[in-house]
Amino acid sequence: MKKSVLFSFTVLVFSAVSGFSQSTLLQPIPTPSRVIVTNTIPQTQPVRTPTPFPRPSQTPVIVGSSQGGSITAPSTIPQTSNLNYKGLSFAQIKSKLAEARRYLTARPLTIASSEPTGMPIAQTSIIRVAFYDKKTRQIDSYVLTKDQFLEHGLATVVTTANGKQYVSRTIRGNGVNTPLVITDQSGQEHLPLMVQYPRETRGVMTEMAYYVSSHPELTTPEVVNAGRFYVRNTIDVAREQLKSKGYAIQPKIADIAERLATVEHVDQLRFRTEFHPNIYNDIFTLYALNEGQTYRYSVSSAGAGGMIQMISPTYQMVRSRYPNAALMPDFVEGMRNHVNASQAMLLYIQMTWNDLAASPTINSAMQSGIATQEQLLAAGYNSNPSKLAKYINRGGASWTVLIPRETQIYLQVWSSLERAVPQTPRKQ
Repeated sequence: MKKSVLFSFTVLVFSAVSGFSQSTLLQPIPTPSRVIVTNTIPQTQPVRTPTPFPRPSQTPVIVGSSQGGSITAPSTIPQTSNLNYKGLSFAQIKSKLAEARRYLTARPLTIASSEPTGMPIAQTSIIRVAFYDKKTRQIDSYVLTKDQFLEHGLATVVTTANGKQYVSRTIRGNGVNTPLVITDQSGQEHLPLMVQYPRETRGVMTEMAYYVSSHPELTTPEVVNAGRFYVRNTIDVAREQLKSKGYAIQPKIADIAERLATVEHVDQLRFRTEFHPNIYNDIFTLYALNEGQTYRYSVSSAGAGGMIQMISPTYQMVRSRYPNAALMPDFVEGMRNHVNASQAMLLYIQMTWNDLAASPTINSAMQSGIATQEQLLAAGYNSNPSKLAKYINRGGASWTVLIPRETQIYLQVWSSLERAVPQTPRKQ
């Protein structure tokens, strides 16, 4: 939008996703009782010419239509799933993440290196990555500068805390949410787990972030299903809380909110250049592995934040209009709390639909089939819902070619998600 789930959730996820798992379950992995940490900043040049992020040889063509346009993907985009069917089970991955978090927080980072200029390296410029070494079955770590960490396709030789050399390659530089591939000299891939990322403002560290990205080794069918369950459960918990406060949210509104929690986080460049289901798998992986911290640091250029990407004025308007909902007063914290943010989203979408449904133009468009409730609410969430009737009056069946360009693509993402990810409609 340009404008902690309950304590029992983790237990619910484990039971809910077990029936969906297609990954090979391994025996519990022994963990070392003690790991000795040394930290050095890699001073070597990349081991090879940076591998560019795969791009098609031609630009996809976006063709306008009465349904908001469609993406014609060039044949050079591989139509293959990014799901890893041989990874650890979801429970094992969660256990390893907890171990990696303890590892990073218990061992302070010691910086003993400097830039080639002789100037010391600022602590805010250092990233530490904890990973699972499949050969030693231990958690190990290494450090990179932010520039190395964030450069697309860059492959860098690193020396780990256990004194071994590996190659760290960045898939997509995206702040704290940067996925990596880690390989040893034999070419075997190891398991990236958690990134320790100092967030700063004007060179001053404001927070040490601990985050898990959608590293390819972590994107398994079981993890993806856990992420889908997390989003659905969060929306349901928020809806139940609103009901207890006297605010009824229609089932269809909750279904739409569940979709929007994914659509909001689809990168439009990736949407043009990649196999769409892989993008959704990555998003659900983030939800599964970060849970309440997912998209904690995601802020758009318009100031939209968190899971639901709502801007502060809209959030404060919802708080004012629905005082009994008792939404958190602080916008930033309100967006970081997924259940609170989802309540704001549900109230806003229900309010928007109540207003749209009162419009004769909107009712006529729906009866004639030139617009659907899903289209209208998705377009309204991304742009300005009060203008939708004007677009329909002017454009008729071609109303979606009049909406902002970004919103046209937003509707394409919505349609693609509906095709790729089935959803069970709520009945009540």
